[in-house]
Amino acid sequence: MIFSHILSGSILAGAGVGVFWHFFGRISLFNRLLWGFFLLTTSVAALIGVLHFAGNESLEPLHHSMIILSDTLGVVCVVTAVYALLNQRTLSLFSFVSTVLFGLFLFISLLLPDVRVFTPIVPSMGILVLMLLAVFSLLQRNKRGLWVVLAAMMMGLATKADSFNGFIHPTDFYHYATTLALWFFGKASDWRIGNRQTRLKRSA
Repeated sequence: MIFSHILSGSILAGAGVGVFWHFFGRISLFNRLLWGFFLLTTSVAALIGVLHFAGNESLEPLHHSMIILSDTLGVVCVVTAVYALLNQRTLSLFSFVSTVLFGLFLFISLLLPDVRVFTPIVPSMGILVLMLLAVFSLLQRNKRGLWVVLAAMMMGLATKADSFNGFIHPTDFYHYATTLALWFFGKASDWRIGNRQTRLKRSA
């Protein structure tokens, strides 16, 4: 049993559910479902990790698979969801299904032994795309882009958790950095930001 991993994993699992519940209740169905796939796969992976770190060693393969699911389906979903958020788009059924199928295709592909070596590439590419979307949005004076930049930075730091081994265990750092990323994504979707921007446009 590793108490620090259990604590940080529990915080991450709760953050995913809490952010989804608090920030994403006002958006359209398919947009909300994509955010749900991203946030809830992250939460489920963290929850299984908590049970694993509590001493249930048999859950290690499932935990590993859920991390891959979060890094493939979850990342693809959040990229599409952020694009829709920053551009104020309501996703269609076709866009939703295409995104989910592509994410599942990546997940199944990375389970194959010969392809597994490319697993770290998918989240890294996703973070890069998120950063580009956010920077382009900031150039258009969209305040949501700043929160996406912060979220992408925290996701990037989470992938470099081993570099902070001298200060905190990499697993705990990954959990806490990802928790902050989820909260930043939630702030990006805050409806009050959109309302303020609309009022500014009208006053201009």
